[in-house]
Amino acid sequence: MLKRLLQVFAAPAEQKNSTSTERIPLAAAVLLLEVAHSDGEFHQDEQVLLGTLLKEHFSVSAEALNDLLSLAEETRQSSHDLHQFTREINKAFTQPEKERIIEAVWQLVYADGRLDHYEEALMRQLGSLIGLSHRQLIQAKLKVAKS
Repeated sequence: MLKRLLQVFAAPAEQKNSTSTERIPLAAAVLLLEVAHSDGEFHQDEQVLLGTLLKEHFSVSAEALNDLLSLAEETRQSSHDLHQFTREINKAFTQPEKERIIEAVWQLVYADGRLDHYEEALMRQLGSLIGLSHRQLIQAKLKVAKS
């Protein structure tokens, strides 16, 4: 599974359309992990929610979850910034897919019932980097807050 995820994420441009549904979970996992670590704490409930979000929103099977999270953590740790990663998201993902990712990230942000200033800053940065307007970012935030 790990090998398949690496192949999917590193697919040549002409193959990206056929694999974009497989790449969405990896992109989401990296962003979720980055946000989960942004306040300096990664709690067990955040880890559980992260798995739940990936399963519910991105159709990740229970069997694939650990491999996906391992790859996402490697990707997150080896990256010096999110620009390289978000550039790939912008090339491959549609606007609705980007909004789904941001909604899932907002759910993780609010997992502990509060919005840390580091989390808020990262969310603004992520929204901008993946091409969401401030309005779209706030709409996603409000949608998550209502549920």
